[in-house]
Amino acid sequence: MNEASSNLLPAFTPVEHQTLRDNAYAQLRDALMTGQFEPGQHITIRGLASALGVSPTPIREALRRLAAERAIEAEPNRWMRIPVLSVDQLTELRAIRIALEGLAAAHAARRITDVELEDIRHLEAQIVALRPRGERKEMIPLISRLHFAIYRAAAMPDLLRIIESLWLRSAPYSNLLFPGYTRVERGKLRASAIAALERRDSLATREFLEADIGGALDYLIDLAKGDDWPSPVIDSVRS
Repeated sequence: MNEASSNLLPAFTPVEHQTLRDNAYAQLRDALMTGQFEPGQHITIRGLASALGVSPTPIREALRRLAAERAIEAEPNRWMRIPVLSVDQLTELRAIRIALEGLAAAHAARRITDVELEDIRHLEAQIVALRPRGERKEMIPLISRLHFAIYRAAAMPDLLRIIESLWLRSAPYSNLLFPGYTRVERGKLRASAIAALERRDSLATREFLEADIGGALDYLIDLAKGDDWPSPVIDSVRS
C-alpha cells in the first residue's frame, strides 16, 4: 500500500486501549449490578487494577464513567466507595423502580416467548437450589439475571437502559436483604410473578413484581432508619 492510499484509512482509536477501557467498565458495571460490591465499600484504583490484571489507566477511565452514572462516589487521588443512600434516596428509588419495572413486567407478559420463559424457569430453579445454603454471592447475580431476562422480554430497549441505571445504584443493597428479608419472603413473590408470566397475565405479573420490589425496598428503608446504617459522608483517607 503506498502512502497516498494509506492516508485514506479512518482515524482508528488504538485497539488495545479501547478494549481494556471498555472491558474494565463492563466488568465493573456488571459487578455493581449483580451485588458484588456492598454499600459503603471502599475501593481503590490500585486494588481494582490488580484484581482485573490491567494498568490503572483503564480503571481510572471506567470509574470516571461510573461516577458520572452515580454508581460510585469518588474524589481525585482519594479513596472511592459504593454510595450509601439515605432514606429519602431509597424511598425515591423505590417509587421509580416500582413504576418502571412494573411497566416492563407487564409488557413482557404480553410478548414473552417460550424460549425466554424457559430461560427464566432455569434461573429460578438455580436460585431455589442455592437457597438452603444461603449463598448470597451466588444467588444475587442469578436474581439479577432473572429480573433482566423478564425486562428484556418486554422488547423496550430505552426502558431497559433506564432500569439498568437504577440497578447500578440499588443492586449493592441486595446484600443487606440476606438473611433477614430473604428468610421470610423466600422468593414467593418472584415465583408468583413467573407463574403469571407463564399465563401471559400482564396485570398479575406487574402486581407481583411490584410487590417484590416494594417489599425489598421497604426492608432496606427500615434498615436505613436505624443506628447501624453507614455514614453518607465519604471517607477522605488517601489511597
